[in-house]
Formats: sequence, structure tokens, C-alpha cells
Amino acid sequence: MTCAPLVVVLAGGTARRLGGVDKTALDVGGVPVLRRLLDDVGPLPVVVVGEPRDVGRDVLWTREDPPGGGPFAGVAAGVTTGLAAHPGTQVVVVLAGDQPFAGTAVTPLCDALRGAPDAGAALATGPDGRPQPLLAAYRVAALRERLAGSPHDRPARDLLVGLRTRHVVVSAAVAFDVDDLDDLAEARQLAGLVSPPADPAR
Repeated sequence: MTCAPLVVVLAGGTARRLGGVDKTALDVGGVPVLRRLLDDVGPLPVVVVGEPRDVGRDVLWTREDPPGGGPFAGVAAGVTTGLAAHPGTQVVVVLAGDQPFAGTAVTPLCDALRGAPDAGAALATGPDGRPQPLLAAYRVAALRERLAGSPHDRPARDLLVGLRTRHVVVSAAVAFDVDDLDDLAEARQLAGLVSPPADPAR
């Protein structure tokens, strides 16, 4: 299997711990969180689940219906929109929009899935060892089975029910998400230690 994935990015959270601001628009190393992630994804087709805005590249935009249905519903909306535009897709990579450095995980996740033909998904695990269903590559057939029925208010872990998975160890920076002001400060420090986001024009 050749992995030429569709990337679904969830960017519609409420960020209550940051006073309700759009945390994907916060500056990390001179670049908004979402823009940094998307720049690292490169030229792959992307669906962003959230409110449309300028992210410096062409993406498809969608929202779960009704809005606020949680990450599982967001994945369902993104996959539905993405597969309608790219019907031959075999692999979907799901990323959380508040992880500024997660775009670099796309290639290792896809490589791991290609090397495990019996697995339905390859999930990133950070230093804490927890597999992350929102930092993962899924075979489309496996996703379709799990997205059947109403997606509203279902937890992200439901994406993994009955699924054989492969785990991919990633760095603390790649797995890092911005949930509060302390996280934002740490992300800004990390931005000085990781490579700058890729220039999509190159």
C-alpha cells in the first residue's frame, strides 16, 4: 500500500482554559499554531474542521453538524468532506489543531501503517506512553466502520474500539498540545528548539 494520505485537522475547540480564544491562532515562534502545523504537513490534501480563516494555503473547510459535537464528530465531518473530494483515499491522518509541531508526524505514522498490513491504525505515543487517537493514521475502511451511527458527543477513543493498532514513538515536542497559558509559554520555547515550519512555496 502506498500511503498518500488525506489529513484531517481538528481546529474547532472552545479553549475554555484560555478564556475562549481561538488557540489555533495564537503565536508560536512568529507563526500561528494552526499555520505552523499545516506548513509542516506540506502539499498533502487537508480538511480543517473549524471556522474558515487564512492559513496560507488551500484547504477544505467543514464543521460538524451540529457544531460542538466533540472530536469524534469532528473526525466524522472531516472524513466525510475529505473523501467526497478525494474518493480514492486509502489513509486518513488525524491531527489536533492545537499541536503546533504535529505535522512532522505524518510521514512516520504512514510509514508505520504501511509496514503493518494487519493494523487498522498507527498511533503516536509521546514520552508518557499514551497512544493518541488524534495523532494517528487510519485506514479508510477501518474508519468507516467506526464512524457508522451518530458521532455526536462520542469520545475520540471510540475510534479505536476493536481496532488492531501500531504505536509510533514521537518526541515530546511533536505530541505537545496547547491547552493553557503555561502550555503556550512552553510551546514558544519549543519553537526555538525545533526546525522552522516548512515553506510550502519551496
